[in-house]
Amino acid sequence: MAFLDTILRRRGLEDAQSAPPSAPVTKRRDKATKNVQPGGSALYRWSFVIHKWTGLAGAAWLAVLGLTGFFLDHDSWRWQMQSKAPGWLTTTALNEQSARNTIRYLQMDPADSAHRVAGGPRGVWFSRDGGATWTSTAFQKGDHPQLLAIEPDPAKGWNRLWLGTDDGVYVSADGGASARLAALEGDYVTGVAAGATSTEMLAIVDRSKVYRFGAETPEKAEAIDFAPLEKASRPLDAQLNRFIHDLHFGRALAGPTTSLVANDIGGIGMFVLSITGLLYWGLPKWWKARAKKSKLTGEARGASKETKKATIVWLFRLHSVTLGIASVVMILYLSITGVFLGHGRELFNWMRSVKIPEACLTPAFSLRSWDGWIDSLVAYPGMPGAYTIGNRIGMFTTVDGGQSWAREDNPTGEPVRLAARMRRFGDRVVMVNGMGGSSAIRGADEINRDVTIGPQMGMGMGGHAGKHHGAMRGGEQKTAQDASGETATREGRSEQGFATRGQMGGMGMGGMENMFMPSDVTLSEDKLYWKSSGKLWVTDADGKELDKQDIVMPADPGTPWFTWFLRVHMGTIFWSEWKWINDVFATLAIFLSVTGLIRWWRKKWA
Repeated sequence: MAFLDTILRRRGLEDAQSAPPSAPVTKRRDKATKNVQPGGSALYRWSFVIHKWTGLAGAAWLAVLGLTGFFLDHDSWRWQMQSKAPGWLTTTALNEQSARNTIRYLQMDPADSAHRVAGGPRGVWFSRDGGATWTSTAFQKGDHPQLLAIEPDPAKGWNRLWLGTDDGVYVSADGGASARLAALEGDYVTGVAAGATSTEMLAIVDRSKVYRFGAETPEKAEAIDFAPLEKASRPLDAQLNRFIHDLHFGRALAGPTTSLVANDIGGIGMFVLSITGLLYWGLPKWWKARAKKSKLTGEARGASKETKKATIVWLFRLHSVTLGIASVVMILYLSITGVFLGHGRELFNWMRSVKIPEACLTPAFSLRSWDGWIDSLVAYPGMPGAYTIGNRIGMFTTVDGGQSWAREDNPTGEPVRLAARMRRFGDRVVMVNGMGGSSAIRGADEINRDVTIGPQMGMGMGGHAGKHHGAMRGGEQKTAQDASGETATREGRSEQGFATRGQMGGMGMGGMENMFMPSDVTLSEDKLYWKSSGKLWVTDADGKELDKQDIVMPADPGTPWFTWFLRVHMGTIFWSEWKWINDVFATLAIFLSVTGLIRWWRKKWA
């Protein structure tokens, strides 16, 4: 900074001395000069001091936060989940923790609980001895996809399993021992569900599009064109925790692509601004030290003055005018939301109770498009055209093939706030909501009953109990009214819930391994088995707790890069309470953003 200021002052002095006495002064410069007030100058000087020392204090860790945040936003990249960080970057505790969370999804043969298929972003395995030993599934052409969904065939059951992966839909005819590519090659399939008939299957691509295909002809998949929600069915507000979560993880501005690009600009901007700021401050000092040494030793002085000047000017323009202005808004909201997420456990219930009205929500929450909002899907046997979509802010049902929708409310008019992952077992629909809130079971009586077994996040804050107001068994589609006929009031709510991000669920953060935060559920021998981190919680078909079992994980040694990035980003790789340190650096980032804008604005006009 001193180097550039010296150059600018010297050039200004030379221009003033060489100019004729009668040379006109432009109106803009004259106005700027006359309008420089002492208070404004003091504000500028203080903004310079704060910006400089705040940047020097926080640059290194802010660069780490920006870069790791960028990678975490792209949790669909296979290499992050399946490539391992080198041993010298990890700890024994981190490797052990990674080993306890190898699988996220687990299904059992309804007739034989010893036959299991499980997996997640790190791969797919099967077991025939109750999970005591696991064998890796052999995929066609030696592929090793990420597993995102497991669904038995509606007609053949476990004689034909459908697997949703990051490279399309695979099918297994031998209980998970092997699998071949069947449909939607190259697509990121986030969900698979049985259709309305015994020969129909449904697949969700990237939480945005639903495809239908025949079980015997999966290669002939066709898209289902769903109309957006009508205004009367849209949520009128959203819970603060969901808004903060989606904003921080790049899903809350507009469409999924726009939101993700904005977050990428913020993350990369934070990284590059930190590096360019350090170089802008340090290079002139390094050059000065080298020049002094060269003078004493007689060595060559290195780069010319022109090269040094061009370098400093380039760094200044990249740091402030280009990336600084482009990313300042993103850095501000990433910093602020990061503080709330870091204290998610302490603030969880409060954030769930705070509602953000529709007028204050970003366009993404309007649900004028399903892009990024189809977290889960169920169809109903014998009811073609009837579907229920579940997502992180509600549950919505159609009976006319997706041309009109009704929001699911309970009898008091409260909406179903979360249906992150749904599975249908006969006449029951089970909602697996992880850390986002209570899971629920909707029985044949159309009542959603919370499943609140064991310790869990947000206990006592359930929002599901109540009556189903969507596709009824007779095919009737009801309007958003409660049981007494009064107009229902509307409220609004990752897919895996608060404090998770795409692939973050089940990481065991802060001793949460023993909490009931399921990521999947399966039915076997008339019992429900809920996969929650390293435990299987066993209930009856209505959700009454019966037992709890440990899960023996498949062998997959090492810590995936994603887990390592996550631990570094959170700081828990260094200290379990690093969130307080991150609070300090988030505050520094806010100061840097504000003072950076002040300095840019002053230079721009002066």
